[in-house]
Amino acid sequence: MRRFLFASLLLSCTAPALAARLIATPVDGPADQPVHMSVDGLLPTQPVQLRLSMRDGRGVEWTSQARFRADMTGSVDTANAGAEAGSYAGVDAMGLFWSMQPEHGRGQPTPLPMVASADGLLHESARFHLQAFVDGKLVGEQTLLRRINSPLVRAEPLQLEGVVGNLYYPAGALEDGNPHPVIITLGGAEGGISTANYYAAWLASNGFVAVAVAYYRMPGLPSDLVRVPIDPVGRAVDWLRTQPFTGRVGVMGGSWGGIVAMAAAAHDPRLQAVVSWVGSPAPFRGIRRDVPPADFRAVDLPALSFKGRDLPFLPYLEDIDWNQPGVHAAALEHATLPIERINGPLLLVAGGDDQLGASGEMAAVAQRRLQRRDAPQPDVLLYYSDAGHLISQMYQPTTFRHDTGPYVPVGGTPAGYARADRESGPAVLAFLRKALTGKSE
Repeated sequence: MRRFLFASLLLSCTAPALAARLIATPVDGPADQPVHMSVDGLLPTQPVQLRLSMRDGRGVEWTSQARFRADMTGSVDTANAGAEAGSYAGVDAMGLFWSMQPEHGRGQPTPLPMVASADGLLHESARFHLQAFVDGKLVGEQTLLRRINSPLVRAEPLQLEGVVGNLYYPAGALEDGNPHPVIITLGGAEGGISTANYYAAWLASNGFVAVAVAYYRMPGLPSDLVRVPIDPVGRAVDWLRTQPFTGRVGVMGGSWGGIVAMAAAAHDPRLQAVVSWVGSPAPFRGIRRDVPPADFRAVDLPALSFKGRDLPFLPYLEDIDWNQPGVHAAALEHATLPIERINGPLLLVAGGDDQLGASGEMAAVAQRRLQRRDAPQPDVLLYYSDAGHLISQMYQPTTFRHDTGPYVPVGGTPAGYARADRESGPAVLAFLRKALTGKSE
């Protein structure tokens, strides 16, 4: 046995892997799904290096690499083979994706290219290039297309008074005569509708009908996050209830969009499921925009309103001592939305190192409030201790996710974000499917 192992090691160091074959599937697939990457035809214990590259939306090249050692069958599979050296260590099926680094300089926090289609509603596929090397020689390469949205998704502007929005749906869903679960999507404090569009396209790619709704920083809407009406969400529901394709309706938002989602659902029982990505159950104070040097400036004014009435807000998040929550109990109680009234389950995605919205701590506030009710489907908290404020649904580099500049700290670690990105998306889809259809699949 020892002789066999010694001979194998000797051969792996001296013999070429002429039959080595790189396999990556799918070569054209959803960006929220993993890629199976393997190499076979190697000699037992032979080293092989994998290299992954892509160009972000600014044209900067990102790369990662890892060295593996073939098993006794001459194969390497990133799902169960540990990286001995390189951009990441240990076993991680998609480690090559999240560990990518920019060729030079500071990288974008979320560098997956989000190139809009001609109509501005959908996205082009992102392109990655995977290579395998043995003894420094290229033995295989494969281009991987990663789809931000399915080619079967359709999108069109929503022509509705009082609502700036877009409708997304799987091809044929509006004409098949069946009711479908519908989710209203909301972006964050960046404003506009691009993030809501992205969420809606992602949901439609996974079988839902979705309506992206803007609530500020679009023509006809407020330019600052001050006393912004959440009423457009209700108007979208009004319209949906007149459409034959509409089944049960939920709402999902990210950051401030998560706050708006909870606020809308707390006041509208027609919304029967809520997902908040790193949103707080207590609205923070308002935000003035286009104010140098950071663009954002907090002001002691309510951020949101409903039917002409200001919603309570928490004015001093940065002053809260979470080790002495009793000092702030009255203010938190006053500002917290009545989320116990939501007519359906609530899912919170929270980062334990969220330095922008304290979503981890605020999720605890939400949990205490939710103890006041007994919902048929349990509320869910997805808590990621080493993630910050920018949790994504797509497999992409996380190495600069924490670095958004000096004015807007978001927290998190590359590995922490990688785990949150990997786990949260599938969990959210399963939650919405069960809440709005009663089915697990």
